[in-house]
Formats: sequence, C-alpha cells, structure tokens
Amino acid sequence: MPLTPSTKNKLDTLIQWIIRVNLIVLLLIFLKGQFDIPFPFPLPGRKLNNPLALLLLLFSIRCMLNVPFRNRHLETLTKLLTNTPQRIYFFAFLIIIEIELQIMWLAYPDIFHWNLNAEQGYGTHFSAIQLYLLGLTVLITAWVDCGKDAAWKEKLPWYLVASVYFYIGLDDCVGIHENLIFWGRNLIPESTTFHFIHEWLWFYGPVALVVVVFLSQFFLRKFLYSPGIIVLMFVALMFWVSVLLLEGLAKNIIDPMGVDYGRLLIGIEEGSEMFGATLFMLGFSKHLKNILKKKQASH
Repeated sequence: MPLTPSTKNKLDTLIQWIIRVNLIVLLLIFLKGQFDIPFPFPLPGRKLNNPLALLLLLFSIRCMLNVPFRNRHLETLTKLLTNTPQRIYFFAFLIIIEIELQIMWLAYPDIFHWNLNAEQGYGTHFSAIQLYLLGLTVLITAWVDCGKDAAWKEKLPWYLVASVYFYIGLDDCVGIHENLIFWGRNLIPESTTFHFIHEWLWFYGPVALVVVVFLSQFFLRKFLYSPGIIVLMFVALMFWVSVLLLEGLAKNIIDPMGVDYGRLLIGIEEGSEMFGATLFMLGFSKHLKNILKKKQASH
C-alpha cells in the first residue's frame, strides 16, 4: 500500500531528527577519537563507520520520502558531474584527497585514523562516501539514459551496477569481509591451502569474477560508441581487479617480507580501489554529459 502524503511528511520529519542526532554522534566520536576530548557521558562506540553507514542510509530513505529534497541534491550532483568548471574541481578534489591519504599513510603510519589498513580509518570513510556517490551517479545516468518510466528490462542492468557500488561501499564501511576473515579462520583449520590467502577471498572471489564479467559486458554494450569511455571503464576495472590480486599476495607473500613492503602494498591496494572508483565515476559522468548534450541539441 503506497504511503499517503501526510504519512510521508511525518516520516520525513522523523528521519530529519534522526539525521541531526546521528550528525551529533558523528561529531562527538570524531572529537574524541581525533583530539581525545573527554566527555562526561559515554559515547555510543569508538568508530565513525556505523554512524556514517547509518547517515548514508537515512539520506537514501529521505530521498525516497521527499521528492523535492531528492531532486535538489541529485541536481547538485549532476552539475558537479557534467558542468564545467565544476566537474574539474570535483574530480580534482577527489584525487587530491586520495593523494593526501596516501601521503599521510606513508609518512605517519602509526597514526591510527590515517592507517589505510584500518577499516576504521579516514581512508575507509572516504571510500564509503565516494562509492555511495558513484552509486548515485549510476542511478542518475540510468534515469537520463533510459528514463525513470522505462521498462524494468532496460533499468535492471543499471540498477544492478549501482547495487555493486553501493554494496562495496557498505562492505568498506562496516567491514563485512573482515568478519568473514574471523569466521573463516576457524573453518577447515587443517587446510594450509585454504588459509594461504585471506579467507574472505574464497567467498568473494567467485562473486567478484561474476561481477567483473557482468560489468565488462555492460560497459561494452552501453559505451561502445565512445572509445574514450570504454578505455576509462576498463582501466578502472583493472585497478579493482588488481586489488584482489594484491590481497591474494598479502598474507603469506608480502607481509612476511617486512613492515615496509606490507605498508607499500597496502598503499597501492587501497589507492587502486579509491582511484578506480574515481575513474568509474568519471566514465559515467562523461556518458551522462554526452546524453544531456544530445537532448539539449534535439530541443
């Protein structure tokens, strides 16, 4: 049963209040973690990951409830993706953050929040937000490309692509694969082969292979008209595939070589994931820009 406008307004107001409380929680945890500011009351946790994931979820729910809110923010993102010079500033900003994260990790690896290998660090928070924006970018591009009222057969591939990015962002933020490591360590304890690589790769590896094939087919079908976009998308995909390969080498090949080699591997691995996501977003933005240009020219 569809919600009435009155019910939507009440739910939207409730979500707004929860967002405000969540932002306060995020700020307090940040101040405590970064500056060790004491508070005369207990905080709901020590890391930003769960409140950040909740914030992104609440933002999504509000977008579904409040159409003007959704349109306003998606229009802003569309301008950042397609208008010049805004898009130059936007993508430059993302790359500058990625470079800064790498510098801080390599120069100050002992500072916990700059540790790219810590699922609770700033690198994780940036990746989660960027992947969320990437998922939104795919949805915006889908609606412009085939229309919101298009048949599900046309929209479903786009929605599946967006779901891939949303899920990876969620996994980064709340550490789903990390929990698989803890669970997998007790699985087949006598098997050297199973524990030679990080255990989560045995579960994610086959799924990743299917996703790579699906994305490759999707990119070829949608972007074959533009060699530049095709190259961009497959370079981004290779960056992400390299992350899995580097994860496979980490546990028993790179890590035993010493701290410096492990730190360098982590920097390359996390940098590849972040930069790959930026390239994906750039590719979709170029396609979105092309479509909008054609529609403007046709009018």
